[in-house]
Amino acid sequence: MIVTIHQPNHLPYLGFFDKMASADVFVLYDNTQYASYDVAFQNRNKIRTSDKQGWIWLTVPVTAKLGTLIKDVKIADQHWRKKHWKSIEMNYGKAPYFSMYKDIFMKIYDKEWDNLADFNIALITALKDAFGIKTKLVRASEIIPHLEAKATDALVQICVELKATKYISGRDGDTYLELDKFKDKNIAVEFQNYVHPEYPQAYPGFQPYMCALDLLFNAGPKSLEILHNASHDK
Repeated sequence: MIVTIHQPNHLPYLGFFDKMASADVFVLYDNTQYASYDVAFQNRNKIRTSDKQGWIWLTVPVTAKLGTLIKDVKIADQHWRKKHWKSIEMNYGKAPYFSMYKDIFMKIYDKEWDNLADFNIALITALKDAFGIKTKLVRASEIIPHLEAKATDALVQICVELKATKYISGRDGDTYLELDKFKDKNIAVEFQNYVHPEYPQAYPGFQPYMCALDLLFNAGPKSLEILHNASHDK
């Protein structure tokens, strides 16, 4: 049983889905503390544009006090939804596969969302399905509703609950994980070494690290092969 764990980021980048596609179970770590947008991607991400900079942020306004768990973060208002969708439609309207997938995402943006994690997970699930990834998604709060452990202990506890034999960590996991705690539970640890692919975008000049919508709207059914094989063919 291969498990990987990550916060439910907003419109995640391709490496997020590469980790997902490499695992049997992807745990959406929603019962850890929320980190403000200046150090994380929990309420914002980038889309490709035609202007000089080449991209813009889409940021969901939230209200969250210090120590708030991700699953409890509230969305501040509803004015952003139409603005975000208009930006997506304007910048990807002529992308080769936008028309194939637009209704799926338009329905998500048409709905009023009070909870950030719920909104992010709806987008993540839609992207997962559009990419054709078969990995099971579960929320950490459903596995262990009152998770008191922190850092490595929390990750190990989740893995044990799922009977994991391998845990896939992010690239820099060896700088902060206490690996002996995984070893004590007979859980192997693999570190992701994601190589970002290049693919045709809607505008000249390639901009890496856009949100996953960028690949989907530009590559359509070939997206999974592009995002997953870039690393594994190296």
